[in-house]
Amino acid sequence: MSIMVDLPPAMAQEAREYATVQGTTLERMLFDYLKAELERRRKADEMMAKFDALVEKSRGRLNGKPYKFNRADAYEPETVFA
Repeated sequence: MSIMVDLPPAMAQEAREYATVQGTTLERMLFDYLKAELERRRKADEMMAKFDALVEKSRGRLNGKPYKFNRADAYEPETVFA
């Protein structure tokens, strides 16, 4: 498959020079980048699916009324010292 990318001439020249310095071609560099990005995206989607499954699986373990924080619960009751 052939794909055409339209770059400004200065950017195209700089990209070719960079690829040459890296010991590769511009086409190979773009191919490698796209391949790595698609793999990263695939792994991220897999991890999100696992996380969603875990959340769904653990949902509903708490029964009853939800806990509501009360600052007074954090301190011992006041005592009268004689």
